[in-house]
Amino acid sequence: MTIQAGDIGFAHTKGLMGRLIRLGEALKGKLGSEWNHQFVVDRIVDGVPYIIQATFEGVTDTAPLSMVAPGGRYITMPPPPEVDRGKLLEFCRSEVGTKYSLLSDVAIGIDILSWNWVPALMNSYRRTWQCAGLINEGMRFGGWLHQWVNCNTVTPQMGFLALQ
Repeated sequence: MTIQAGDIGFAHTKGLMGRLIRLGEALKGKLGSEWNHQFVVDRIVDGVPYIIQATFEGVTDTAPLSMVAPGGRYITMPPPPEVDRGKLLEFCRSEVGTKYSLLSDVAIGIDILSWNWVPALMNSYRRTWQCAGLINEGMRFGGWLHQWVNCNTVTPQMGFLALQ
């Protein structure tokens, strides 16, 4: 299958943050978590796919797909049929440059460890994105109406399972 702009991707990375994300999912009772990062293919330039992703540097669009999971692995798949790829990319591109901070990590950690009925802290103090929240909100903007309780608490593994 040829990779296209608007394809959704999932990565299993080998770094500390990837391990912590998978640990957090395991602590929430989601043992067997495989994916710890989610992204969208933004464009293909001279045969090289580039992605939009939420990282420690904020939302970026400069990484080639080949750099998403050094030492790990990734997959890509088309979004659900009802997603307008143009709208998905419009939303994600509009968020490029959004900042990220250590407080975002703390908020995500508290959200992962707290009960689902506790209001999410992520995005409660300023606009910021974690990877799965960005991409799943982009798919919602594109027409996919999945019933997330809060897109800011969606993990990459949850995003992957929802697309299965």
